[in-house]
Amino acid sequence: MQISSVEFRSKCFKLLDKIEESHVEIVITKRGKPVAKLIHYDSDNSKDPLIGALVGVGRTIGDLTEPVADSDDWENA
Repeated sequence: MQISSVEFRSKCFKLLDKIEESHVEIVITKRGKPVAKLIHYDSDNSKDPLIGALVGVGRTIGDLTEPVADSDDWENA
């Protein structure tokens, strides 16, 4: 749904109720150009796409407590 900023100003509270009920997105325009998007706020943080997004991507190779290289290798480098 797309509306002008003038229309948004006059119907703000009705539009907020509509978004809360139906979860539609409203793009607000100024002089025909989009300037803002009004979306439903989801208070459930478990749906955040960033939380847990990298689970299972990496893997551990070898023992993390062992040195990476011998001390002789560092001196010869």
